[in-house]
Amino acid sequence: MIAVNGAGHGPEALKRVMEKENLPWRSFADEKREIVSKWNLSGTPTFYAIDHAGVIRHKWVGAPGEAALDLALEKLVGEAEDAARTETKK
Repeated sequence: MIAVNGAGHGPEALKRVMEKENLPWRSFADEKREIVSKWNLSGTPTFYAIDHAGVIRHKWVGAPGEAALDLALEKLVGEAEDAARTETKK
């Protein structure tokens, strides 16, 4: 999991927030909102689920809830495991 902060926080301010909230994932400060623009973010938070081939498979604007995230990720992990098994058999 990675995060992109497009709220204009610089790296040091973002680091303080990450430490205060005890967030374990990597987070990047997008001060110039370049990532926000390229990924067409229309709200925060926005969650993307990206598959093993690098394809965006799901996008949620707003918090989708733990169950929706778990279901999507379990499916994508299963697909990645199937692809790895198929590749191993070749």
